[in-house]
Amino acid sequence: MAVVGHHKSGKTTLIEALVKALKRHGRVGTVKHMPGHHVDHGDTHRHLMAGADVVIGIGLGQIVVTPEGSLESALQEMQNRGIDFVILEGFKSSQYPKIAIGGIDVPNKMCDVEAVNDSTVDHLVSMILSL
Repeated sequence: MAVVGHHKSGKTTLIEALVKALKRHGRVGTVKHMPGHHVDHGDTHRHLMAGADVVIGIGLGQIVVTPEGSLESALQEMQNRGIDFVILEGFKSSQYPKIAIGGIDVPNKMCDVEAVNDSTVDHLVSMILSL
């Protein structure tokens, strides 16, 4: 399931709420579409600038940063790690079902969200569980 919308439309807020709610039902992963976005400071940036193909940060969770790859390879990685639910941020033109924020027109739109609240999140979780 992808959450799509214009810049500053509330995508991250909705994804945070969905992650918290879906955690009651299994393991959750997220994939963020970041074209042209660089991790622009610190050691992560230095690793990428040195030529690393993949940088993985291990702490309480895991962040994998890669300058190349595809959505399909990221989803395969999630499956390999035993993730039950994957929420995509962005990927407007993908074939995956989408939750649209702010009336954006995209293919495979399952629903529009105008406001993030408990009722909306409960409805979306029910919809995701039924997929």
